[in-house]
Amino acid sequence: MLAAGRNREGLTPLQIEYCVEAWRVLCRSSPVAMDVSSAHRGRSRTRFNEGLGNLLLGADAYPGQGTDANSRMSTLACLAHELAHAERYDAGYRRPPHLPDVLIDEAETSLRACFASLLRSRDREDLVEDARDRLIARLSYRGEHASTNRSRA
Repeated sequence: MLAAGRNREGLTPLQIEYCVEAWRVLCRSSPVAMDVSSAHRGRSRTRFNEGLGNLLLGADAYPGQGTDANSRMSTLACLAHELAHAERYDAGYRRPPHLPDVLIDEAETSLRACFASLLRSRDREDLVEDARDRLIARLSYRGEHASTNRSRA
């Protein structure tokens, strides 16, 4: 999901190189390929591609100007989150890819990612806050639809 506050500008060759190296170090025990072909494009998304089993690097791998946990999350924390998607996929987790269930999947993934050994405490805190924010959004989503359904009855 491209968060409104994450970076939207295409990545520079130096930024892409940093991501490639960070990904290599994160994946040292279970290599996952990285596709950087879209990273130079603005508004491109970073995501684990289940069909191809690789990471698609996008502009949003870098933090942006927002103040919420997802917006300020470091590049390393973002990549750890995507690696957690790959690990969860390999472990057999399959969640519906649409709202509201995707919010629970993203929260679980951020929680798993916060245990990556390379992360600083600030990265771990941002990932936990991101999980919390997504769970709150899931509860809000449910509440909005429940009150709409009650008013129709």
